Amino acid sequence: MDGLSHEELLAAVAERDAVIAVLRAEIEALKRRVGMDSSNSSLPPGSDPPAARARRGKQRKAKPSPRPRGGQAGHEGRGLQRVAVPDRVQVLAPAGCGGCGSDLSGVAGRIGTRIQVFDTPPVKLQVTEYQLLAVVCPGCTVVSRAVAPDGVAGPCCYGPNVRAATALLACNGHMSIARAAELMGVLLDAPVSTGFAGGLIARVAARLAGFETTLKDRLGQTSVLHHDETPARVAGDDADRLLYIYTARAAKLVWFGAADNRGHTALDAFGILPGYRGTLVRDDYRAYAKYDKHLRAVQLCCAHLLRALRGIGDLDAEGYERVQRCWTEPATQALLDAKAAAAKARTDGATALDPDLLASLRTRYDQAVTWGVLTNRDRDWPTGRHPGYLLARRLQTRAAQVWHFAVDLTVPFTNNPAEQPQRMVKLQMKIGGCWRSVRTAARYCLVRSYLATARNHGIHPLDALRDALAGNPWTPPQTA
Repeated sequence: MDGLSHEELLAAVAERDAVIAVLRAEIEALKRRVGMDSSNSSLPPGSDPPAARARRGKQRKAKPSPRPRGGQAGHEGRGLQRVAVPDRVQVLAPAGCGGCGSDLSGVAGRIGTRIQVFDTPPVKLQVTEYQLLAVVCPGCTVVSRAVAPDGVAGPCCYGPNVRAATALLACNGHMSIARAAELMGVLLDAPVSTGFAGGLIARVAARLAGFETTLKDRLGQTSVLHHDETPARVAGDDADRLLYIYTARAAKLVWFGAADNRGHTALDAFGILPGYRGTLVRDDYRAYAKYDKHLRAVQLCCAHLLRALRGIGDLDAEGYERVQRCWTEPATQALLDAKAAAAKARTDGATALDPDLLASLRTRYDQAVTWGVLTNRDRDWPTGRHPGYLLARRLQTRAAQVWHFAVDLTVPFTNNPAEQPQRMVKLQMKIGGCWRSVRTAARYCLVRSYLATARNHGIHPLDALRDALAGNPWTPPQTA
């Protein structure tokens, strides 16, 4: 620096400070990217690295539940209950006198203890042969032949119970097709092939077109509808690519769909959201905004927003003024307090929150997000506006969609009803690795929709599958 003028030194210092500011912003952005997981962003739990899972485990241990382990007070047990009339009774008498050793054969006694054992008999495949007679009419000599029962085709075939059980394992057992076929042979003495097991999914799905139409119609009539999507994979003849599994749910109705895109093309083709006029509970994915103008209301998933607030709160650099948590924590607490207030109001039988309480909670929230906007408005970020500003601005402009759960107590705080069914789909994908095509994924989704909705209505899955394979699938009632 020898020989530099005062002005040149000031310029060099200013240039250095500018470079430092840029580097700090880049470091902050990189740290945010590395630190993102399912607890502070919208990333799915399956994508969490081992460090994030270990961190979650420590957090759970650090905050133990105040409730004791096991069944809680007032919870009704569901152990085996005695039946009034058992299928078989076996009387056991003592072999001899426990005192003198005398033979007690033929000596009358009384029942001291009753023990009922619940078990299945050994399973053995039963073969029924249908002998179709051909009868010659004595009058006109025309030969009339008997017709085989529905679903029976020669020379050999599996019956409706084997087909239903195989379809249940293949579609609902969270296992590969090969494993489902193997278990049929091991457990039920029915050594079916993998081709038979895989073909049953297509056979069941082909008979559910009417069910899906009815299901979508019932979903469109509900007052509150949950909708979500999650990525999956397809590995066909071409390179691996993404597909998306969509979920729509309202009370007992559950629908799954598959598409090769995440946008209006798929959402319009499904035919659920375009005509819906109720309250839609969803995340803040921009493709859904197209339908907002036709809806009665929108409720953004607050669980997503709480994770986003946690992620922004973690942006504070080491030793730097913790400006982010000055607004993320008050905003988070306002939402959690509103959630608790809404739950208490529902428990108390109220139809709305106390207006003064709601106004107080909203004021706390509005002040927090306004501070977030002002704090981050002029902060540097390598790729545009600071993420703290973007989140605070989004929470500010869409406050009505964030707080609708506190206005309408029939609307939940989160979109968990649509996200929870997807866990089983993700589990199936984890086991199978992928689907071979979007079409096979769509078949699987349709059968899952059928089984999930039927189960929610108390229909046994084997009964539902037998009816579907017989061409008479169960359909949800009008009041579902």
